[in-house]
Amino acid sequence: MRKTVKAIRSAGDFESQYGHFYKWMIDFEDGMQAEYLSKTETQNKFIERQEIDVDVTTREYNGKTINKVKPASTFQPTARQTPQRNEKTQELIVKQNALTNACNVIGTADVTQIIEVAEVFANWVLNDEKPTKSNDLPF
Repeated sequence: MRKTVKAIRSAGDFESQYGHFYKWMIDFEDGMQAEYLSKTETQNKFIERQEIDVDVTTREYNGKTINKVKPASTFQPTARQTPQRNEKTQELIVKQNALTNACNVIGTADVTQIIEVAEVFANWVLNDEKPTKSNDLPF
């Protein structure tokens, strides 16, 4: 929500499990009052007469309503872009994978037979050329 800061005043400091904090009381033009916690002694998020987008949370403490305020987050995550590989790179990856799997099927004894099987695997992946009979396979 968008609010205009009317006044700011220090309300002390304290130590917590998360470190040392400085407490600030912020008065807004619409009459709302809220507290803001800062890690620095001279906060620079709220400036008198400045209009600012804020996030407000309200809680009850010892029968008293306390408004906590902080500047609204402007962080906008962007979709992670995966770099596109060119067609040649994709083809080489498929061929390397086909070669590895041909070695798993044939073993490492006959290089000519390994390459024949790898070509069958690569043609199936790249060109959708599925062997029609078992004698199309070189093994």
